[in-house]
Amino acid sequence: MSDPILTVTGLKKTFDLSQPFLTRLTQGGGRKYVHAVDGVDFPIPRGTTLSLVGESGCGKSTVAKLLMGLTQPSAGSIRFDGHELAGTRAGQPPAVRRRMQMIFQDPYASLNPRWRVARIIGEPMKSFATHPDPVARRKEVDRLL
Repeated sequence: MSDPILTVTGLKKTFDLSQPFLTRLTQGGGRKYVHAVDGVDFPIPRGTTLSLVGESGCGKSTVAKLLMGLTQPSAGSIRFDGHELAGTRAGQPPAVRRRMQMIFQDPYASLNPRWRVARIIGEPMKSFATHPDPVARRKEVDRLL
């Protein structure tokens, strides 16, 4: 079996919800943290799909944002096809971004209802020039559907 395309190890994200320093100093009170993600580990084998499912507030959106580089982890490792993504200040390299996609939960906010499914699937292939030829793109879309 080949190496996983994505490996997540010890992923953590802590949000600081504390009042500003001067407010804490004058009004008292300590720092407040929320541990949104605490020690998540999983591999994703090549050729598979990941769905994040869980109760409201369990950290699904935070994990997705961490994987996509929309927010930085407090600790842990995210390796995509051998490249470490966690902690890269400049964000993910374009070559990595074009190979990952997040599909949002609300289809009305993220999908154009006037487009057919084939066009929605084919649009990233056209935008990122992975299949610039319309005939080849259509064949790939048909294969995926």
